[in-house]
Amino acid sequence: MTRGSSNPLKTLLKSTAIAALSVGLLAGSIGIARAAYTPPAKPLSIDDLARYDELTGVTISPDGKHIAGLIAVKGQKWPVISIWDTDDLGKKPIWIPSETQRIDLVDFFSNEKIYFVTEQPITGGDGKPTFTRKLYYSDLEGRKIEEPFKLTGTLNKEVRDAMERGISATVFNRNLYDDTKVLMETVNPDDFAQKIFELDTKTGKTRTVALGSSEFNYVSTGVDLNTGDPLIKEQIDPVNGEYWYKIYIKDKVTGQWVYHAPLSYKLAERKKIDILGFDTDPNQLVISTNINGDKLAIYDYDIAARKFSTEPLFASEKYDVDGIGFTIDRASKKTEIFAVAVEGPDTIISYLDPKWAAAQKSIEASFPGKNVHLTINRDTHQTAVVEVEAPDFPPQYYLYKDGKLQPLGGAKPWIDPKSLGKAEFVTYKARDGLEIPAFVTYPPGWTADQGPVPLIVMPHGGPWARDHFGWDPAGWPQFFATRGIAVIQPQYRGSEGWGDKLWKAGDKEWGQKMSDDNDDAAAYLVSKGVADPKRLAIMGYSYGGFAAIAASVRPNSPYKCAIAGAGVSSLQRIGNLWGGSHVQRDIQGHTVDGMDPLKNVDKANIPILLYHGDHDRQADTEHSRMFYAAMKAAGKDVQYTEIKGMWHTLPWHVEWQEQSLGLMEDFLKSPKCGLIN
Repeated sequence: MTRGSSNPLKTLLKSTAIAALSVGLLAGSIGIARAAYTPPAKPLSIDDLARYDELTGVTISPDGKHIAGLIAVKGQKWPVISIWDTDDLGKKPIWIPSETQRIDLVDFFSNEKIYFVTEQPITGGDGKPTFTRKLYYSDLEGRKIEEPFKLTGTLNKEVRDAMERGISATVFNRNLYDDTKVLMETVNPDDFAQKIFELDTKTGKTRTVALGSSEFNYVSTGVDLNTGDPLIKEQIDPVNGEYWYKIYIKDKVTGQWVYHAPLSYKLAERKKIDILGFDTDPNQLVISTNINGDKLAIYDYDIAARKFSTEPLFASEKYDVDGIGFTIDRASKKTEIFAVAVEGPDTIISYLDPKWAAAQKSIEASFPGKNVHLTINRDTHQTAVVEVEAPDFPPQYYLYKDGKLQPLGGAKPWIDPKSLGKAEFVTYKARDGLEIPAFVTYPPGWTADQGPVPLIVMPHGGPWARDHFGWDPAGWPQFFATRGIAVIQPQYRGSEGWGDKLWKAGDKEWGQKMSDDNDDAAAYLVSKGVADPKRLAIMGYSYGGFAAIAASVRPNSPYKCAIAGAGVSSLQRIGNLWGGSHVQRDIQGHTVDGMDPLKNVDKANIPILLYHGDHDRQADTEHSRMFYAAMKAAGKDVQYTEIKGMWHTLPWHVEWQEQSLGLMEDFLKSPKCGLIN
C-alpha cells in the first residue's frame, strides 16, 4: 500500500463530493406563494414506528457461509435470531427464540458459533430498578446455549456473583489468528478491575490471559493476535495534582512496560489519540488523532522511535477520518489496512482493495441517493451483507455474492418511502459566526413556494455525540414530518465528530451558547421561508431533553412549547453523581457548566412536556421528577409522564414507543403547542 503524501486514497478523501447529498430544497428564491401546504391525510402511524423491525442487525460469518439477524415473528414475544445458509437463501432459516429475555444483538464468534446479547431487568445496588445486559453463545442451531465462565475455571463463582450484580461478560477481541479463540472481559464490581479471559468456542473452556487493576486497563486494539496477550495498557495517573492519561507498550524482548509520552496527555486537555491497531509492520501502530489540525487523521506511530509519521496515511480537509478496517491473513499472520472511514454527513467507507472498491461503486449505482454500508466476511473477503438506507428510506438488507445482490428483507417494509419527507444536509452561522452543521427533514411534498410550515428543533443527545444523514432509528424526524412539521437537527457546539473546534466550543456552555445554536437553527429556517416563526417547538431526548428543559426557562424563548424525553434538569446533580470518579470529572465534568434549569424555574415561560423511563439510570429519572415538582410549585405549565419499565437507550420495547409517541402527538395537537392541526 502506498504511504504518506503520495497515497492516492488521501487525495480521494480530500475531494469527496459530500455536497451531492443535498437535495437543494433551500436553493433559490421562494417566489410567489401558491396554496398553503397540506400535510398527508395518513401520516406515519405510531404503530409503523413502534412495532419491532421485521429484520435488523444482519451480520455474516467469517467464512461467508451463513448470515444472522434478528427478525420479528408472529406469535413470539421478542424478535428471534434467524440464521440463513448463503448458498441457498430459499432454504428455511434456523430460528433461535427467547421466551424470557429480549435479544437485541447477534454476531458470529466463529464459523460454527454465534454470540448474542440479551437485556434483563434488575434492581441496582441503590435499590432502583434498572437493566443489565448478558452475553451468551451457541452453536448455529441453538441446541447448546452457554454463558461464558459458567462451566469451568477457578473464577466461576466470582464471575457469577459479578453477573448477578449487573456486570456481564463482553467481547474484548475476536480477531485472533486462531478463529476458535475469542478474548472476553469482565469487570470486578468492587474495584472495577478488568479481567481478560480466552474462550475456546469449541470446548467452552476458559483461561485467564491478563488481570487489570484499579490503576490500569488493557487496550483491546493492542493485542498480540497470535498469543492473545495484551501489549498495550492505559492508566489514569495523578501528577502534581492533575490526572494524566498514560499509555504503556510492552517490550516483547525485555517484557518491560514502556511509557509512551506522545500517546499520553493531561485528561483536562481532552486530546484525541485513539489506537486503532497494529499496522502490517508489528512495530508500528495505526493511530487516529488530530494532533496536527482540527480534524482527525490517520497516522502511523513508530513504537521504537516513539514518534508519529510526518504525513498522515489518510486525511480529509473537511471531515474527520477516524476509522479503518483491517484484514487478517491467518496463514501469514499479518494484518493490513483494508478500508478507511470518513465521518462526513454520513459515514463514507473507501476500500483499498480494488475488487471491493469496484463492488461498492457498482452497488451504490444501483441505489442512487442512498447510503450503502457493507459488512464483508472477514476470512475470505468474498461475500458481504449490504445495508441500504437514507433519511427517507428505512434499512433494506441484501446478500452480495458472486457479483450479485439477493434481497434479504427490510426493517420496516410496511413503510412506503414515497410517503416520507425529503432531507438535506446544510450549514448555518450561529450568532457569533461559528459554522454549525445541521440536517433538515421537510414534510412530504412540501415546496418552498407553499410558504412556511411548523418547525421542531431536535438537538441530539450526548452532548458528545452527533447525528448522521441516514434513517433515524427512533423515527422521530419522519414521525413529525409526515404530520406537516419540518425538523432541523443542529449539530450544536459540543457535538463530537465534526472537528475539535466545534466540539470544544461547547465547554461550559450548557444552556447558553449551546442553546443559542438551537435557537439560531430555528432562525435560519425562518429566514429561508421554511419555518413559521409563530409555530416553533423544541424536542430532545437525554442531553436533547436538557436542551428542551433549558429552552423552557431561557428568556425570550422563540418556541411555543417544548418536549423533553429523559432530560437532565440539574447540573449540580450531575456533578454530585460523578462524585469521586476522576475520569468523568476531569474528562467531561469540568466542561459541564452554564445555566442550571432547576435553579431558573421562576423564569419558565412556555409549556413543557416531560417524559422519562422509571428504569433509566443513565439520565436518572430523578431529573424529571425534580424539575416537574419545582415547576408545579412555581405554578408553571408542565406535564410529566413516567413510563413504566423503560430504560434510556435504544432498542425500546413496543409499549414504550407507543406511549412516548402518543404523548408527543397529543401535546403537539393541544392548544398549548398547536403544531398539528
